[in-house]
Amino acid sequence: MKLHQLRAMVSICESGSIQEASRLLHISQPALSKGIKELEAELGVPLLIRSNRGITATEYGERLVRRARLILEEVRRAREEIETLKGVMDGKLSIGVSPVTPGAQFISSLNRYRKRYPKVHIQIHELRPSKLMEGLREGLLDMALTSLPPARSTDGFHWVELYEQPTVLAVRKGHPQADATSLLQLRELDWLLQDSLEQSKVGTMFEDNEIPWPENVIECASVVLFSEMATSTDAVSYWSQRVLDRTQNLMDGLQVLKIAEPVPPMNISLVCRDQELMTREAKALADELIYVYKSPHAVKAPEPA
Repeated sequence: MKLHQLRAMVSICESGSIQEASRLLHISQPALSKGIKELEAELGVPLLIRSNRGITATEYGERLVRRARLILEEVRRAREEIETLKGVMDGKLSIGVSPVTPGAQFISSLNRYRKRYPKVHIQIHELRPSKLMEGLREGLLDMALTSLPPARSTDGFHWVELYEQPTVLAVRKGHPQADATSLLQLRELDWLLQDSLEQSKVGTMFEDNEIPWPENVIECASVVLFSEMATSTDAVSYWSQRVLDRTQNLMDGLQVLKIAEPVPPMNISLVCRDQELMTREAKALADELIYVYKSPHAVKAPEPA
């Protein structure tokens, strides 16, 4: 199994065409087809299905492509690591965030990092927590800031809890249950969440108060649509207080519920690959973030009101 064969598999599956993969990889189509056939012969299974509608991967091909992406990312990182050891840091750093995770301290840390290492190419991707973990597993992200709890992490990641974000429950202005004072009163209503109950602190809140989970839950990963639904439907929504404070139209359209049960905060964590697999570019930023958030002596920028 050779790297050029893995690159060919990934490129063909992503483009759906040997012709397009040939153009992207600057390899002739016969050479590309030969490499795939040799790989199929070596593994003893078909990897691609060819039809009039294009090329798709078999189950074997899908499994191989998933691993191939990670292998190719590791090769890229290894090369960047060698180049870094030879001189200044000028590789690529890929960071994953969810809509609620970045704050003033993150931006301040990133600004200092940029001044120190101006040649590092930084990519920031906004994804849902489950997609952040997927990006880390596939090697597409070097690190992520996530609200997922560490207890639900998988092996192979370095997990550091950085800080807590206060949260609230809210309903649209004029909601018939806007004066509700207990979680039990809200259980039968529709709930609007950006993550599943299993991943959201809302599920934990119901469990802690020994109340069955609500049965009517809408999961919405779109930030814009989530906001629009929260202000125009009768669903109960779960918010970071920081997001509400920074979005005037949300403050105008929502009413924060004052219930007796405490609403659990979002615990924001830095998740990255094992220390031995991190590039120097990634480790430098991870160390900066951990220092700023965890060190009692660090000068911390205040969160904007």
